[in-house]
Amino acid sequence: MSEVPKYQAEMSELEAVLSSDAFVKSPSLAKLLNYICKKYFEGCSADSKEYNIGIEAMGKRPDFDPSMNSVVRVEVHRLRQKLKRYYETEGAQHRIVITLPVGHYVPQFIRRDPGRPRSPEVNGVSRILGGESSSPSVGISGQLAQLTGLLVEGLPDRLPQGATIPRKRNFRLGVYLAFIIGAATLIGSTLMLMKLAKPTPATFNAEPRSASEKSAPAAAMGVQPDVRIIVGYSKNEYVDHSGKVWEGDRYFTGGVVASEPERFIFRTLDPTIYQSYRAGDFSYDIPLKPGNYELQLGFAELSFGPESYRGGGESSRIFSIDLNGKHLLQNLDVISDAGGGNIAYVRDFKDVSPAPDGYLHLKFVPSRDEPMLSDLEILPSTLGKIRPIRIIARDNPYMDHDGQIWSADCYFLGGQLTHHKAISTGSLDSALYSSQRFGNFSYSLPVAPGKYQLTLRFSETYFGPGNPGGGGAGSRIFDVFANRKRILHNFDIFKEAGGENRALDKTFSGLTPNAQGQIVLEFVPVVNYACVSAIEVAEQP
Repeated sequence: MSEVPKYQAEMSELEAVLSSDAFVKSPSLAKLLNYICKKYFEGCSADSKEYNIGIEAMGKRPDFDPSMNSVVRVEVHRLRQKLKRYYETEGAQHRIVITLPVGHYVPQFIRRDPGRPRSPEVNGVSRILGGESSSPSVGISGQLAQLTGLLVEGLPDRLPQGATIPRKRNFRLGVYLAFIIGAATLIGSTLMLMKLAKPTPATFNAEPRSASEKSAPAAAMGVQPDVRIIVGYSKNEYVDHSGKVWEGDRYFTGGVVASEPERFIFRTLDPTIYQSYRAGDFSYDIPLKPGNYELQLGFAELSFGPESYRGGGESSRIFSIDLNGKHLLQNLDVISDAGGGNIAYVRDFKDVSPAPDGYLHLKFVPSRDEPMLSDLEILPSTLGKIRPIRIIARDNPYMDHDGQIWSADCYFLGGQLTHHKAISTGSLDSALYSSQRFGNFSYSLPVAPGKYQLTLRFSETYFGPGNPGGGGAGSRIFDVFANRKRILHNFDIFKEAGGENRALDKTFSGLTPNAQGQIVLEFVPVVNYACVSAIEVAEQP
């Protein structure tokens, strides 16, 4: 006998869901739902494993490793939430509800009375125990009442007029009611213990806070250290190429973590910082001492784009960010602002302070698809200024004779690093000029609104009579642009410096960030390759 009649109603419901506005606008989730349900109809639900879903439904490569890449779990979580919203809106009157139980990839088709629409979450007890009460103001007693209601659901509201309950049934009903009351009391006690044990604010999947973190930090004394957090990072810390220490994810509430540990990330020497992210409905509440801070938020779009399994591109993900209850950034489109997917993109904000409760509150607000965040930095700063950006074109940092730290190369796209043995004259810090990024390349430097002074440091350590490349004047010529405006034309380091291995600094004032919050420097070859040894950006006095 054919299996089709057995699942005719379920197949019709699947077709209705897939053709709805909600799922037509989310083709990747529609494809995932269709795959999981078809496996169910074919009697092959045992094949609905994480690896198979990744390969067959998402187009991952055969070397896909679910233990290292959580993309399937993330997308199934998104699908589960999408179904929940669908059956609360468009599908509120449907007789069949499609659900995906947590921890499983096998669908359930729940039949219900359309006159009594219910949430597709069939496990109401676990919903209440998890703190997802229908109202945020419902307390322990209210949740206990909800639990009792769930347990007695299905009993008749009242007996027909004149009807009586037989003695045996009366006894059974009494036993059943006694069981309900006992169970509700036991669960109520459990709820009370859970509420007492629950940290405030919530730190879902975060490391437990220390006693000092739980108390309001406004009363704390001393200097606030830099805060650097890799979002979605499960280890305690990560040390980047510049020697900066990043903490694992903490201080968050809500959202779900995704990671792509094998993904190549442009514009950084430290892809680890951008290979995981938090997405969904989430916020961060970060304890800070009173003071003035610079805030940097980092992003890399790993889900959307022509090279991604979800496809799309510009406009696929748009969201806003609130800081301490006020708009900080609106209608952010990471792919559009970064110039593509898999590109490290940082936004900088100055003069940020904690709220009166001693916490910096960041709320991520969806507009199209889910908000996301890759990393964040909170740096004590001088009022009205950001910290200067100092970059040396090599893969480790440098301290100059004034004690200033130059970060390892970052924010770049294209080109290669090289190091020459020649010692440049004309500077107390010859090491600043001994390495270069060369080729056809750019830097995208994140700055807050303001006016900036840019200093570019050069030395011709390859061309020249005594250098490996030979030649001299005219051997290397290139242009430099700042936010599409040419600031160096037919620039010849050897000629302007008066010879090889001589430090040469070029300074420009009055630069302002573009609409994406960046000063974009482009180094464009004319003869041979463009190059630069170090870059410094500081706010003008």
